[in-house]
Amino acid sequence: MTNIVILVIGALMSLTIFYLVRKDKMHGPFATWWLLVALATILLSAFPQWVDSIAIQLGIVYPPTLILVLAVGLILIKMLTMDMALTRKERKIRRLTQRMAILENKLDEFINRK
Repeated sequence: MTNIVILVIGALMSLTIFYLVRKDKMHGPFATWWLLVALATILLSAFPQWVDSIAIQLGIVYPPTLILVLAVGLILIKMLTMDMALTRKERKIRRLTQRMAILENKLDEFINRK
């Protein structure tokens, strides 16, 4: 029963992502990330024995711990990539603001000459 609920959650997540992309509320790289999460959710709920076998091979005694560790790791990776993107955007905004100030200064100088 639990697997069916998780499978439905993954399917609803996929449909929601496609809807957001279609309505232009979410862009490509972000949608790709969330679709991969939804796909992983669907696959792990459809084939729960995969988690058990991978956990056994890694020496993990309690298999659900593997899912928790992977989820925390993916969240940390997502946070890092978001911080990198935010830094890039802030740098771009700062440079555009500086360029705009320079252009405004040149425009003021040009207007004052006349």
